Amino acid sequence: MCIFDTDGDINEDDHLESVLNVGTSIGKVGFFGETYQKLWCLTHIETLSIWDWKDATETNFQDARSLASNSWTLGEVDYFVDCHYSREAERLWLIGGANTGTLGYFPVTYTGTRAIGSPEAIMEGGHTGVVRSVLPMSNMPGPQGQSIFGWTGGEDGHLCCWLSDGSLDTINRSWSSSELVLRSPKIRKSKRHSPY
Repeated sequence: MCIFDTDGDINEDDHLESVLNVGTSIGKVGFFGETYQKLWCLTHIETLSIWDWKDATETNFQDARSLASNSWTLGEVDYFVDCHYSREAERLWLIGGANTGTLGYFPVTYTGTRAIGSPEAIMEGGHTGVVRSVLPMSNMPGPQGQSIFGWTGGEDGHLCCWLSDGSLDTINRSWSSSELVLRSPKIRKSKRHSPY
């Protein structure tokens, strides 16, 4: 990854800020921090890297999947979907899941002793397969005094809206729309007459 200063004309020689190498293909990246001076990177082999290019520090979690799995009582973490940063809490979460559709929000400690902690939120019961996208929400009103914790979309074709009572305990209440699953119409065989 190359980071350029986009103020004015972009010139590779004069505006290159940093070059960051993870050694494999990149799945997702995102900026975070008070002044967005940090960057997280998820790879296709389920590793996590964090850079602060202002301080020139780097933290690699080559063993991110095993660290998350060790702190989860629901079996193995099979994949990572995304990361979420809360400016209010000044905290980064790694969002990982199991092939059964259960997701966990794992807090990441990237300064000092690096660690991926036990999940602070678990979302289960909405999906039956791999979850591919997460849209975290905060302070969004929902039904019956609950708040919307987030939205997820998965390979099962479901769009789930996860509800929270305000705490980051296990979140297993969801509204799931199976009507969003498109089914191909049945093709009827024509009843043509055969002359033979």
